[in-house]
Amino acid sequence: MSNGVLVSPDDNCRLCGHGCLAQRSLGKTGLCGAGRKVGLASALLHLGEEPPLSGGGELPGGSGAIFFTRCVLECVFCQNWQISQRPAGNEVSEAELAEVMLRLEAEGALNINLVSPTPYTVQIAMALGLARKQGLSLPVVHNSGGYDSLAALRILDGLVDIYLPDAKMAPPAGADLDEPDPRAARLLGAGDYPKVNRQALMEMRRQVGPLQLDGRGLARRGLMIRHLVLPDDLARTTVFLPWLAETFGPTVHLSLMAQYHPCHQVKAHPEQFRSFPGLTRPLSLREYDEVKELALKNSLMNTFVQDLAAAGQYLPDFDRPKVFIN
Repeated sequence: MSNGVLVSPDDNCRLCGHGCLAQRSLGKTGLCGAGRKVGLASALLHLGEEPPLSGGGELPGGSGAIFFTRCVLECVFCQNWQISQRPAGNEVSEAELAEVMLRLEAEGALNINLVSPTPYTVQIAMALGLARKQGLSLPVVHNSGGYDSLAALRILDGLVDIYLPDAKMAPPAGADLDEPDPRAARLLGAGDYPKVNRQALMEMRRQVGPLQLDGRGLARRGLMIRHLVLPDDLARTTVFLPWLAETFGPTVHLSLMAQYHPCHQVKAHPEQFRSFPGLTRPLSLREYDEVKELALKNSLMNTFVQDLAAAGQYLPDFDRPKVFIN
């Protein structure tokens, strides 16, 4: 039950911008590869999120991160490619997912952080209902790639406390959003990403409003937007930041990430990306300084700035017992 509407996994899948209509309850898989059950890769207390989510090292616990398998995007530089782009982890039921949430709360999690949850929106809604009935009291964070459909987000209305979406790529300046973006198609696997992402960001803001912090500095409700800065302005950061300030106002919470590192296809097949040479190298200090200056120029006062050294600190490895080194 979500927002008074019974949701069912039997419906033809329209959870992301692709709208592939896969009948997953009948054994069909979507374009993302997700089927009827929830693909679960890992669940752990994560200290590497933004301070309002992880406690910034000042509080015990950490963010209760649940990493889902499969992804509705096909980012050629994906850092989580081990679980997003290949079969991985275990398949669990809604009841088992609810048990994972309750276990994380018992271990001291500050929130339940659903990482790449879009393919499992319906099952997550059901699991949250079960967990709440059994006493789950933590804020729920929806941590997605920002390619969620409006239909998916409306299922979650009233269930999610904090939205933490990516804004991976802005459209070209002055572009018609109804026209496919060749760069987004090549690098993200979704030519309509800029349009779907902007619609999703505005719906998320409508549901939960601006980010609200409690007396400990922890997020309780609201929207925080992540933006990974790519070399050579490939994410069109110079378009995104002015749009963000104009659309949501200078008080919007933004997380600027400097952790770009050549991964996945870019690392395995660099020769295929000669048209995007910036993808094969880390972000430079000059590039990141220019982005930080642009955020200041646009009066984005609630901006979390990641240290450039993060490129080597937060790379996950889902093939080892401890996913994150730090």
